[in-house]
Amino acid sequence: MEVATRVADRDDLAALVELYRRFRADLLGERGGAVHLVKEAFSEPLEARFSALLEDGERLVLIGLLEGVPVGTAISRLEVMPDASQLATVEVLYVDPPAREVGVGEKLLEDVLDWAAQHDADSVDVWVLPGVRESKNFLEGSGFVARLLVMNRRLA
Repeated sequence: MEVATRVADRDDLAALVELYRRFRADLLGERGGAVHLVKEAFSEPLEARFSALLEDGERLVLIGLLEGVPVGTAISRLEVMPDASQLATVEVLYVDPPAREVGVGEKLLEDVLDWAAQHDADSVDVWVLPGVRESKNFLEGSGFVARLLVMNRRLA
């Protein structure tokens, strides 16, 4: 199977929005997903949001392809830290479930790491919800370690 990634462009807008909607749907059923969707996730209208992301020079928007078909995306941003170091944050790393385990996620992550290094980032954060063991294992297998756990308690 042919796995490829590339920087997304305007022609990918519809595919990016659809992939992101699937990503959000997956998060909704996970522990912490509802709060994450309100606090950190991109909101509607997604078409306008993704159009802006594609033009944002501080972000990388990738599309993952399997046999030429869009099946995944990665979205990362750069941030200057208080000590002047740079941090790259992966806000989205998603591959459609039927396309997992064939290397699309690995290729997306590899491209993000290369981009971060090219932009002099000192480290890379990836957001993972606590119950998504598959994602946690994938990232740990790629050399990531947990650096912060955020605990939340609903009051209502």
